Amino acid sequence: MTEHRVALEYGTGSVWGHIRARSTADIEAVVPEVDIYDTAPAWMGDGEIRSLREHAVYVSDDALQALMHRRVPAA
Repeated sequence: MTEHRVALEYGTGSVWGHIRARSTADIEAVVPEVDIYDTAPAWMGDGEIRSLREHAVYVSDDALQALMHRRVPAA
């Protein structure tokens, strides 16, 4: 399993997270709604990245729900 940075864009913003999966294809098969990124955006600091990793979810049928309902404290 590897970690993949993802974002769910909903028009006026995005929910960011990490998903643990074997591949990006596995993520796309379960949660095609998210965009997958290899690197963090320039505005995302180390504390935010660390927090996302601490709340990573495993790819599964409920991965999208887990991303939508998690809370990440401000760095």
